[in-house]
Amino acid sequence: MQYYNREVVPMLDGKFTEPVGRSLYAAAAEITELVAWTAYDLGRHGLAQRYFLQGLRLAQASGDRMLGGLLLADMSHQANYLGRYDQAIQLARAAQEGCRGVATATPMALFFAMEARAHAGNGDEAACVHALLEAERHFAKRNVDDDPSWVSYFDAAELASEGAHCYRDLRKPTQAMEFVGQAVGLCDPMYVRTLAFDRLVQAASYVHMGEPGQAATVALEAIDLAGALKSQRYLRYIRDLQADLAAHEGDSRVAAFNAVVAEKYSSPAA
Repeated sequence: MQYYNREVVPMLDGKFTEPVGRSLYAAAAEITELVAWTAYDLGRHGLAQRYFLQGLRLAQASGDRMLGGLLLADMSHQANYLGRYDQAIQLARAAQEGCRGVATATPMALFFAMEARAHAGNGDEAACVHALLEAERHFAKRNVDDDPSWVSYFDAAELASEGAHCYRDLRKPTQAMEFVGQAVGLCDPMYVRTLAFDRLVQAASYVHMGEPGQAATVALEAIDLAGALKSQRYLRYIRDLQADLAAHEGDSRVAAFNAVVAEKYSSPAA
């Protein structure tokens, strides 16, 4: 935020040609998105929303519709996290419509994946499956050489992870496990944060399958993998899993999981 306010904002008030201005606004939009995601990860949701909106305005000023779609998809992700599923659907669809005929295949796959996540939160399996299929259809047509650099992270592992999250939220553990297997198998081991999230989705699915002990074992592996990670989004996964396991506290492995959480994260925040 300090860098953004001290270095980026003053540049936006400078004098420049239109092409330079468009490039500058686009670069500023990407930095603003980073600030917004940092605030989101810290649980500062009002601040994150303000920066997402500022990033969207900068993307619009740059004329980069794909980048604008990314900011809308980010806002959809956050709305879904906050339980505002209808809003999340609207934002994801706005990203799709705003980029139709303009975006390359990978961003479109991302936008449909965000819609699928929101339908899953709403418990609408049919709409979720339809959006996931659309995401997969677009992803199958991708050419990474055509994509903007900011979407390079959205690879096959990431798409599979989105599917896993969808089916976890729908409480369809068999399907969730299939997607988790793909996500973990395809993910580069260097992305420990992503793998920790995927493992916690797997743990939740074990609970839904009636295997709380196995869920606790996988969750402990995820905590070990995450290391010092203490983002609020990560802690939300931990807290949600504890809630799922509340009825199984007599299981020794569940008790061990709760003990580790109590020691490592004294008060997981929302």
